[in-house]
Formats: sequence, C-alpha cells, structure tokens
Amino acid sequence: MNNMRLKIMNNCNNKLRCILLCTVILIFPIISVFSVCSEGLSQGKMFRKKMFTAPVVVSRIVQLEVPQPVKMVGTVVPFRESIVASEIDGLVVEFPVKRGDYIKKGQVLAKLKTTTLKIQLKGAEAVLEVKRAAIGEAEAGEHLALIEFERAKELYKSETISHQEYDKFETKYEQAIEIHKKEQAGLAAQEAEVEGIKDSIGKCTITAPFDGRITEEYTEVGQWLDKGDRVVSMLQLDYVKVKIPVPEKYIQNLKIGDECEVNFQALGGITKVGHVVHIVPQADERARTFPVYVKIDNSDEKLKSGMFAEATFEIGPLLSAIMILKDGIVRRAGGKLIFLAVEGKAVVAPVQTGIAYKNLIQIIGDVKPGLDVIVRGNERLLNAQNVQVTGRMDPDILLDNIESPSLTQMDSQEIKREERRGTREEGEWGMDKRRGMKEEGRGMKDEKDK
Repeated sequence: MNNMRLKIMNNCNNKLRCILLCTVILIFPIISVFSVCSEGLSQGKMFRKKMFTAPVVVSRIVQLEVPQPVKMVGTVVPFRESIVASEIDGLVVEFPVKRGDYIKKGQVLAKLKTTTLKIQLKGAEAVLEVKRAAIGEAEAGEHLALIEFERAKELYKSETISHQEYDKFETKYEQAIEIHKKEQAGLAAQEAEVEGIKDSIGKCTITAPFDGRITEEYTEVGQWLDKGDRVVSMLQLDYVKVKIPVPEKYIQNLKIGDECEVNFQALGGITKVGHVVHIVPQADERARTFPVYVKIDNSDEKLKSGMFAEATFEIGPLLSAIMILKDGIVRRAGGKLIFLAVEGKAVVAPVQTGIAYKNLIQIIGDVKPGLDVIVRGNERLLNAQNVQVTGRMDPDILLDNIESPSLTQMDSQEIKREERRGTREEGEWGMDKRRGMKEEGRGMKDEKDK
C-alpha cells in the first residue's frame, strides 16, 4: 500500500515538473519578444533624437483679399469645324477615308476622274507651242520693219524717196507692232488656258484643310459631284473650346487670356486649365448671358465635342483669406497639414484648404498670418524635427509674378542631398533593427534546443 502511494506521488511530481518546464519554455520567448520590441522602440526613439537637421525653405503666411471662385457650366465644341466641298464637277474614282479616321492637313480625301482634263491639257499645250513660235516670227517681223523704217527716215531726209514711199514704210512698221501685240495677247491667253486646265486637274484631288477627324461622309466611289457638293465633314480636336454662357453681372470681370479651370465629370472628374480666347459682345436676349470661349489643350483627344463641362473663374466677390503657397500643403494619411518653422524646429499644424488663387491656397486652422511655413523640404519632416532655413519665398513677389521663383541650384541640390542622406540613415537603422531581431531569435532557438 505504501509503495503504491509513493509511486502515485512520484508520478504527480513528474507531471508537475513537466508542466513547470513547459510553462517556462512558453513564457521565455514571449518575454524575449517584448524585450526585443522595447529595445527596437528605444532605438527608434534614440534615432529620432539623433535625426539630422533638415534644410528647408520657408514662406510667410499672409492674409489677402482674393476673389472667390465662380462656377459655370459649358459645352465642349471643336476648335475648328469644316464641311469640305468639291471645287469642280467630276466623277469620284477614289474615296479612301471613313468616319472617325484621323486625317493630317493635306491628306487626300477624294479623287475625281481627270482623263478628259488631261486630254484637254495636251491640246492646249500643243496650241501653246504654236503660239510661242508665232510670237517669235512676229518679233522678227517687227524688228525688220523697224530697220526698214529707220532707213526710210534717212532717205526721206535726203529727199531720196518721196513722202508717199516714206508713209508706206511707216505703216508697215506700225502693222508689225500690232501683229506682235496680238500674238503676245494670244500667247498669254493660251498660257492662262493651260494653267486653268492644270488647276482643274489639281482640284480633282480633294485634300484636308487641317488636322482633324472625319465625322461624316457625303459621297462614295462612282458618284458624280457637282461644283460645291459636300465630300466630308471634319473636326479639329487637338485643341477644343468650351462654350460658356456667362451672366451679364460677371462679363465685365473677364478679359482675353484669363485662366480658368475646367472640370469634366464624364472623364472621372479630371480638371484641365484653359484660357479665354473669345468674348462675344452680343448677349442672348432671353437668358442675358454672353458666350465666352475657353481654349483647352486636347492632344490626348479625351475631350469630345458636345461633352458637359464645369468652368471655374476667379471673378467672384473679394474674400479675406489666410493664404500660403500651394507647396506648403503636405498630405498624410490623417489628412492635410503644414509644417511651421518655429525656433529651429518643425511644428506640425493640421489644416483644411479652401479657395485657390494663382499659386496660393487658403488654409483654415489654428494658424495666424506672419508665421513661416515650410514650402521646400517638407515631404519627409517629422514633428519637432530640427530644421535649418536655407531660403525664403515671398508671397508678395509671387502675386506680381504668377510663376514661383525657383530656388538657387545650390539650395535645391542641398535639400535633395540631405533628403537622400536621411532616407539612407533610416534604411540603415531598419536593417540594424532587423539584424538584431534575427540574432535574438537565433539565441532563443539555441536555448530551446538546449
């Protein structure tokens, strides 16, 4: 009986030892992982403390009176539109284009039969050669009559010939001049006839007046065309115009060359920048709106004639707004923010954006005019990171010069170089951290095997 009790107690002790050993084996890796993570976090904090000083360019936050944007709807129209017609009667023998084809200026649209015209050209050219020979004979006759007339003058002065004989030589010379003039007129007329036939042959080849696309066909091979009959319709779409009816209260604020943004919902809401090219001074009597045309680049041909468009003009009432350069806005996962340069530190400030004006944008948030916002070198900044101001960009200058003044080449290169250095240091720290975790894992595995 006692032996049985001892055996049971030994078994229980053995099970308890196994449970304790398993518990230690399970808990040890967890403790090791926590220690590695805490070490990694401490290393991250140390890295941030040792973060390099970033060179930056700042700009002053200003408060301005800016016009509010006004949105108006419009319609896309082709930059040029033409119905190409035939300039001559003829039978269509070639018609190589179809609807939708893209055509270059001068490309053949249709050809008419030229057999009869070529026959007429040969006859007219033969007559022209005869006329040229006749003009040579007339010139020679006129020259001979002139010589005889000059000799008759001398003989008449010496009273060798009578006045009647002198008159005969004079009349002969005058007749030779008239014959020469008639031959010259006949030669000119024949040359014009030859040129006219050649021109008609040239008109039998109908070509595109500009680059564009065929939108309609009006003829086919074998069809007879009269002078003025339509051949095709063409649209030029490498540039387009947006026709916008502008209310009369805004028309005085617009001028040729004004810039506007045009949004196209049919293309996923893409926005393109255009310029006012036409302001029609005649209003629609019913709507009291004036047609305004905005020219937009369409080299990718995404915009089609008839599309709906929404244009935004900066012609509304003035609004007092806090503005910064658009480059000062940083987009992060949490939203939009800016970095202020305060006593050598980058201080983050969450903001919302409002209206845009030229290369400035309105910001709404806990910021005041007069502070310096970082506009270059702000892409990789962290809150409270050390910064060094290497340049300024004055918004007042930018308002006079719409284009932003560029940084000096040295400043730009320095900022890029420091950013690359920071990226490299971050990568090296990450590699060191991963290497340390691998070594810890290898040590844990060795302990477990033992």
